[in-house]
Amino acid sequence: MLEQTAEVTRTAPDGVWVQAVEPSGCGTCGGQGCSSRRIAELFQRKPRHFLVDCDLALAPGDRIVIGIARGSVLNSALRVYGLPLGLMLAGALLAQVIQPGDGSALIGMLIGGATGWLAARGGRTMRPVVLRREDRILYQVMKGQP
Repeated sequence: MLEQTAEVTRTAPDGVWVQAVEPSGCGTCGGQGCSSRRIAELFQRKPRHFLVDCDLALAPGDRIVIGIARGSVLNSALRVYGLPLGLMLAGALLAQVIQPGDGSALIGMLIGGATGWLAARGGRTMRPVVLRREDRILYQVMKGQP
């Protein structure tokens, strides 16, 4: 299970909305921030919020640990990218067998790609789940707070 610390931003009837919490640095730079971190901050986007399945009673501001099953990210990527690409190629090859030529290959590729896109959208996605509340004492120790 892949785990990530997150903060609850709001609650919903079917789960909670969370925002991922960026881990602090390793501490070797004395809290000044290393050059890698500063470069990453230049390209940082605004925070994204995700709906997560939850059985716990949580409130906005709570820190939690969310998890997603191993392999689900790879499976989702294959479904979203691999399936349309594979069907595009299969459509182009099938069209070439039926009617040789670039025009038929293009039409077969477009039909295969559209079929793959529709098939990828129809699949069920696995949402992350709340595993536990983050231990505040451990969090304070990691941050160096009393």
